[in-house]
Amino acid sequence: MARYESLLPWQAASRPPQDFAIQSVYKAVPSYNSNMAYMRLTIEPIPATSRSASLAKLLPRSQWNRIRRSIYYKAQYRCHVCGRGGRLHCHEVWQYNGRTGYQHLRGFQALCQDCHQDKHIFFVRDHRLMASALRHLAAVNKLTLTEAQQQLAAARRRQIALNQLPWIVNYGPYNWQVPPQQRTMTSGRPMQNSTDNDVPHR
Repeated sequence: MARYESLLPWQAASRPPQDFAIQSVYKAVPSYNSNMAYMRLTIEPIPATSRSASLAKLLPRSQWNRIRRSIYYKAQYRCHVCGRGGRLHCHEVWQYNGRTGYQHLRGFQALCQDCHQDKHIFFVRDHRLMASALRHLAAVNKLTLTEAQQQLAAARRRQIALNQLPWIVNYGPYNWQVPPQQRTMTSGRPMQNSTDNDVPHR
């Protein structure tokens, strides 16, 4: 099972969405089934409504560099998933709570380029790169290509469900360093009539 560097815990969200129609959709967000539990490398869809919710984009470059370098050091400069050395990427690990509509930053992973590409495989547009990404996914998880394609299909269903929802973003202990208008987002834009109290933060 893949390791990742955990952040400090924070208070769980307590205020569910007020719109009952939206609540029913949140409950319907599919999770990975039990067959995915043993996968070393999983695909992590990002909702279209919150793709700009990334510390790498929001924090000053110098501050983000300190974070990612500390993650690389703790990972002994190897990929958390496959153990490969060389150039690494700092991957943000997000958790989506379908009951409350909050997405939480859980931590970080040091990943090689191939594992990071598989995490965000839906951004791959080139057919040859997609074929390479699927082969890597299959190799790391010891799957056939057909099974890797099934894993991709399951992740795509989750992506479709996540895309239907507005997500309130919680950056954990980094919340106070993110501009308030970036903490609550829907459809890729700050939510209207929201306050700092809408999102639990450090």
